[in-house]
Amino acid sequence: MKFQVADRGNGPSWWLHGPDDELLAWAGRYFATLAFAAREAAVFKQAASVVDYEVYRQPDGGWGWRAVEPVGYCMASSAADFAHPGQARRATRSIRKHVSGAAGP
Repeated sequence: MKFQVADRGNGPSWWLHGPDDELLAWAGRYFATLAFAAREAAVFKQAASVVDYEVYRQPDGGWGWRAVEPVGYCMASSAADFAHPGQARRATRSIRKHVSGAAGP
């Protein structure tokens, strides 16, 4: 896994890529600066193993997940829709287990 912090035209944000460069997660929002986006990626990297993950129904009928701090702040969101809630839950377990070793912030 590796983090990418960049401005892809909509504003600075961060993205988490898997071993085959597939997009696994992103911040779910844009930040004022690249430095702020990098800081938030580092915070998620450190907290990913202990935050709560919510699996929810997407408006298009698919399923997604989001990592949420106890105060309700969404730290990260799934980058893909899943056909079944179990797939989204498996993705959260993988993120929780492996993100601390990801390259990047």
